[in-house]
Amino acid sequence: MTTPPGAQSAALSDLSLGRFGYSRVALVLTGSAMTQVMPYWIQWARAAAPATEFRVLVRDSAYRFTTRHNLESRLRGRIQDDRWDDEIVVAHVDLAEWADLILIYPATLDYASRLAHGITDSPSLLAALTTEAPVCIAPSLPPRALGNPVVESTLALLREPANFTVIDPVPGPSESSDTALAWVPPAFPAVLRHLESLRTAPAAAEEARSA
Repeated sequence: MTTPPGAQSAALSDLSLGRFGYSRVALVLTGSAMTQVMPYWIQWARAAAPATEFRVLVRDSAYRFTTRHNLESRLRGRIQDDRWDDEIVVAHVDLAEWADLILIYPATLDYASRLAHGITDSPSLLAALTTEAPVCIAPSLPPRALGNPVVESTLALLREPANFTVIDPVPGPSESSDTALAWVPPAFPAVLRHLESLRTAPAAAEEARSA
């Protein structure tokens, strides 16, 4: 597996995963510059979690940073455009019932705001709001967004549902500013490790109580 140009930070990340108990993951890609490294992470995930089936849904805005061919060649399968088409009018029902994890990585502020306020103009948004499975949102935010009351209230709304998890973004390079840092998701492996720890936490707590 080769490291894509511009993904040196990914290469320096901890690539370990260990056990990953989710078997059907719906991965939603949005129009963030972070999407340009997702073909690499999709290929890594297939190798690191071979028992997990990934479905990849792509927002139209994400194609500014990647291509269908690049994603499908790394996935070794077809991706789905995250839009309403006549032939997939019940796509959200299928997705909500199929997935045992919905992961939005990276999640732009636009997507996060739509999800927080119940705007369901795509299959992934409606599936995320109707599934009983865990939903994880990994925000990718522009410089100075954190600290804005509107942004903070949006993230707070996303933390309210019991099955929702919001991953705290970390400082990262901005594609549009030489003087300010953006806020990006932690590396993909770190997010999967965190989700696995959340999945196993109840059983670990029960075992500790029984000891």
